[in-house]
Amino acid sequence: MYFYKFTQTGKGIVTSTAPLSQTMETKQIGGIEVPVRVQTEDVKFGFTAIDAKLAASMKLQVGDKLPLEITDKPVVNNITGEVVPNLYWAH
Repeated sequence: MYFYKFTQTGKGIVTSTAPLSQTMETKQIGGIEVPVRVQTEDVKFGFTAIDAKLAASMKLQVGDKLPLEITDKPVVNNITGEVVPNLYWAH
């Protein structure tokens, strides 16, 4: 797995199954041309819960390899009960 980002709360790490390779494209959104990132590979994302205090001390960079494995268990939004698309638990 590859480090992607910390959650806004610092209570989780989001990882990807492959390094992200993105291109920029221009799309019409609301009548305005806007540059958007387009993922060029099929990538799954993993979520691992962590202690927010530990997250603050981690010195991770996007693309760093992490010893985590993705599972088949999807992440479910606690508030809505809906499955988060393309996000699975990782350990």
